[in-house]
Amino acid sequence: RDVASAQWVAISSSSKKRSHMAKYLMEGTQYLFRVAAENQFGRGPYVETLKPIKAIDPLHPPGPPKNLHHVDVDKTEVSLVWNRPDRDGGAEITGYLVEYQEDGADEWTKFQTVPMLDCVVTGLQKGKIYKFRVKAQNIVGLSLPDTTIPIECQEKLVPPSVELDVKLIEGLVVKAGTTVRLPAIMRGVPVPTAKWVTDDMEIKTDGRHKIETDNYSTVLTIKDCIRKDTGEYLLTVSNAAGSKTVALHLTVLDVPGPPTGPINILEVTPEHMVISWRPPKDDGGSPIINYIVEKRQSKKETWGVVSSGTSHTKIKIPRLQKGCEYIFRVRAENKIGIGAPLDSEPTVAKHMFDPPSPPGKPTVYDITENAATVSWTLPKSDGGTPITGYILERRETSGKWVRVNKTPILDMKYRVTGLFEGNTYEFRVFAENMVGLSKPSPSSDPIKASRPITPPGPPINPKLKDKTRESADLVWTKPLKDGGSPILGYIVECQKTGTTQWNRINKDELIRQCAFRVPGLIEGNEYKFRIKAVNIVGEGEPRELAETVLAKDILSPPEVSLDVTCRDLITVRVGQTIHITGKVKGRPDPDITWSKDGKVLVHEKRVEIVHDLPNVELQVKEAKRSDHGKYIITAKNSCGHAQAFAIVNVLDRPGPCQNLKISYVTKDSCMIAWESPVDNGGSEITNYIVEYRQPNQRGWSIVSSDITKRLVKANLIENREYFFRVCAENKIGPGPCIETKTPILAINPIDKPGEPENLHIAEKGKTFVYLKWRRPDYDGGSPNLSYHVERKLKDSDEWERVHKGSIKETHYMVDKCVENKI
Repeated sequence: RDVASAQWVAISSSSKKRSHMAKYLMEGTQYLFRVAAENQFGRGPYVETLKPIKAIDPLHPPGPPKNLHHVDVDKTEVSLVWNRPDRDGGAEITGYLVEYQEDGADEWTKFQTVPMLDCVVTGLQKGKIYKFRVKAQNIVGLSLPDTTIPIECQEKLVPPSVELDVKLIEGLVVKAGTTVRLPAIMRGVPVPTAKWVTDDMEIKTDGRHKIETDNYSTVLTIKDCIRKDTGEYLLTVSNAAGSKTVALHLTVLDVPGPPTGPINILEVTPEHMVISWRPPKDDGGSPIINYIVEKRQSKKETWGVVSSGTSHTKIKIPRLQKGCEYIFRVRAENKIGIGAPLDSEPTVAKHMFDPPSPPGKPTVYDITENAATVSWTLPKSDGGTPITGYILERRETSGKWVRVNKTPILDMKYRVTGLFEGNTYEFRVFAENMVGLSKPSPSSDPIKASRPITPPGPPINPKLKDKTRESADLVWTKPLKDGGSPILGYIVECQKTGTTQWNRINKDELIRQCAFRVPGLIEGNEYKFRIKAVNIVGEGEPRELAETVLAKDILSPPEVSLDVTCRDLITVRVGQTIHITGKVKGRPDPDITWSKDGKVLVHEKRVEIVHDLPNVELQVKEAKRSDHGKYIITAKNSCGHAQAFAIVNVLDRPGPCQNLKISYVTKDSCMIAWESPVDNGGSEITNYIVEYRQPNQRGWSIVSSDITKRLVKANLIENREYFFRVCAENKIGPGPCIETKTPILAINPIDKPGEPENLHIAEKGKTFVYLKWRRPDYDGGSPNLSYHVERKLKDSDEWERVHKGSIKETHYMVDKCVENKI
C-alpha cells in the first residue's frame, strides 16, 4: 500500500513461491508491503516491511567519462575537455573529479571537482610531462577514470593560417610581359615559414622569380610573365603547430602557339590544293578566333594571303600555277594577337597521280584494202587513277604519226578506216588518265592495206514479189559481205517439187539487179528457188526462198491508197510542183487514169505521170492558181475498179478587189468602199492596202496598210483632186490593185440653200415696197448666195419675178406697184 493510504491492495493471491515481483508501481512513491500464508484452513497473519520502500531504479556509480583530451597547452596550464559517460548509474551526475600525475610519480594529485565537461588545470611546471584523468561522480560514488596521453607543458602553439586577396583565390589573369605579385599574410605561433611550389618544384629567388618573406607576410614576384608561368602556385606555411597550404591560380594570356603540325596536303591538282592542320597545343589562354593562311612560291620570299578569316582547320587554296612549287604557312589568332606560324613542306601544283604506263604492243588483224582492226593490252600501271581511254595513232612508212580517233577509245581494240589500198602502215597507242597521256606503246608490226578476196556471202531475205501461172518475180538484198570484191551478179536456180535437181535459170549471163522474173513455169506445178551471189572469185553460198511457189495466176480487184502526206489537203505555192504519190495493187495490173474537174490528165509539158507498180506518182510542175481542186486517181482491171482523191490548194496572191466606190466627199475627207476579190488566192485575206495620189504625181501614198474592213476614211486637202486604188493581201503577198477611173475633187458638196429668214416690209409707198430679210441658216455648202424676189396679187396663183439678174444683198426696193392693190 502507498504510505499515504490506509488501504492495502492485493498484488497476488495464488503465488506458491516465496518471492514476487511487484509491478505497476508509480515512480517516486513510497510503498509498504505485507505477505500472509494460506492453507486449506485459511489465511494466516501478515508480516510487513519495517520501512517504506521508494519506487525508483537501482543506483550505481556512473560510467567513465569519454574522449578525454587536451585542447590547449601553455607553460603552466593545460585545457581539458571530455564527453559525458554512456551511463549515469541511475542517479544524476553531480560533477567530475580532475586529477593529474607528474611523469615518473606514482601518486595522482587531485586538482578539483568541476560540474562541466571541461577544465583548465593550472599550477603546473613548464617543461614537465603530465598525465590527466577524470572521474564522473553521482550520489553513489565515483566512476572509473578516463586518462590522457602524456602532455608536456610548454609555451602555447598556434597553427599557421594564411590570408589571401579574393582575386588571387578566384584566379589572377594577366597579359604576357607584365609583372605579377602574389602576396599572402601569415599568422601562427611560433612564426611560420613559407614555401612556394609550382609544378612540384620549389620556387627560389632566381632570375625572374623573387620571394620576400617576413614574420607576417610572404610575396612571390614574377617579372615579365610568359605563357609558361600559367598554373597553380601552392603556398605552404608551417610551424610546430602544423602547416597550412593554399593554392593560387595564375593565368598568363599570350598569343597562341603555332598550329600543331604537320600541315597535311589532302588534295593536289595543277590548279588548287587542300590543306589541313590541327589547333595549337597552347591557345594562349584565350580561344582561337581565326587562322591566317598564306602561300608563296619556293623561289620567292614574299608571302601572299590566302585567307585571313577562317575558323576551320581545313581550306582549299585556289588559283595556283601548274608546275610551281608552293610553301604554305598557317598562324593562329586569339584576342591577344597572332601567334607563330607553322610552315608546310614544299609541294608542286600537279596531279597527285602519274600518267599511266604505255599499253602493250598493238596487234593488227582483219585487214582490208581500206580498214584494219587494232588491239592492245592494258598498261602495267594506271598511274594511281583509272584509265579514261586510249589514243590511237598511225603512220605510213617513214611518215608522220597521225591521230586516228577524235574521242578517247574506251575499249582495247579499234577498227581503223580510211586506209589507202597498197600503203604500208604502223600503229601505236597512248593510255590516258586524269593526269594525261602515257608514253606511246611500241609500234605494231607493219601491215599492208590490201583486199582479202573470198566468195561473197549469201543474198539476204529472198522472197516472192509476184507470180502468174507461168512466171515468178523474185527479189532479194545483196549479201552483207562481198568477199573483198564487188558483186558481179547473181544466179537464180529452181527445183521442181518432187525432184532433187537444181537448174540454173539465167544460163547465159549474170543477173545485175536484186530482182528477177523466172519465166517458163508450168501452171499447177510447185517450185523451189535459191539465189547465189558471184564475185571475181566465184559463186557464194546460196540462199533459198523460205516457201515453195505454186505456178498460178493471182486475181484481185484494184486497191488504191495515197501516201499519208496526200490524204489531207495538199498546199503548194504558185510556181512550186504538185506531188501526189500512192500505191495501186491488183491482179492483173490495173489500168490507171488521173483526172481533175472531170478532165483526164495526160503526160504533157507541165504534167508528168509515173506508173511503176505498185508505186504511182502525179507531178504538176510550175503550179498555177487554176491548178487547185480535186485530183482523182482511178484503177481498173477485170476484177473491178477503185478510186482515191486528193484536194490541192495552190496558194497565190489574191485577185483584184471589186466595185471600188468613193462617197461622202468633203473638203478634207472621203469614204472609200470596195468588195472582196472573187479569188482570195487560196488563203484568207489578211489585210487591204489603200493608196491615193494626185493627178500630177506619179507616186502613191498610203491611206492605210493594215485594215481588214472593206471601208476606210481618207483624209484630203481642200480643192485638190485625187485618184484612189485598193489591193487585197494574204500570207503570200498583195494582189493587183483596182483604181478609180476619174479623180474626185476635195470640196464640200453643194445643195439648195435654206429659206431666207425674217422677210418683212421695212418701208412702203404708193407705188413701191422696200423689203428686208436675213441670210438663211443653211447656205447649201456655198457661201456665195444670191436671192430672187417674186410677187403676185392676193387672188392670183402665179408668181412673177420683179428684177433681172441676181440680188446679192439682203434688201430690195420693189417698184411699179399699183396703188391700193394687195
